[in-house]
Order: sequence, then C-alpha cells, then structure tokens
Amino acid sequence: MSKPLKVQIVELARTLIADEEHWCRNELARDVRGMDVCPLSDSAVQRCGLGALVAAAYDITGGQPGAYDLAIRALKPLYNTATLVKANEVGGHAAVLALFDEIIAAS
Repeated sequence: MSKPLKVQIVELARTLIADEEHWCRNELARDVRGMDVCPLSDSAVQRCGLGALVAAAYDITGGQPGAYDLAIRALKPLYNTATLVKANEVGGHAAVLALFDEIIAAS
C-alpha cells in the first residue's frame, strides 16, 4: 500500500533539511551566498521548514499549480503554517524535524 500524499510530502521535506546545513531561518530558502531565493529554485541549498514542504510538494506533484496548497495541507490536522513557522524561527532545526516526525507518526 502506498503512503498518503501528505506523508510523502512531509517525509521528503524532512529529508531536504535533515542535515542542519540545508536548513535556514528567516527566509523560505537561500542560495550558496546566503541570498534569499525561491524554495523551488535550483540554486536553493538551504530551506526553512515551510520552504522544504513547498519544494517537496512541488517535486512530488511534478510542478502542479496546487503544490503550495498541498504543502500547507500536509501539516493538518495536527498543525498549521503558523505553528511550523514558530517552530522554525523559535525552536530551531530540531523543533522542525520533531514536528515533521509527529505528522509522519500520526498518519
């Protein structure tokens, strides 16, 4: 049995930022120079939790227009975007990974 789309998105997002060197605060994504870039950009080397979800949803859906919405819905019903942003900005890398782990375990 295949995993629900939401779980696939969260698992890939977690993989994208599992190494703390690929995670960031204050921006959705950054390039190698630390400049703000779109999380879907090929030049993105760091992403915040939300940026990782967006990139994962986009990759999994093959770039479907609804990828951003899927990224947001992957958090529900346990969390919302504000919770993820707070975990990212206040709690840090470990807090984002823990949040992703909770979503995966609950599904």
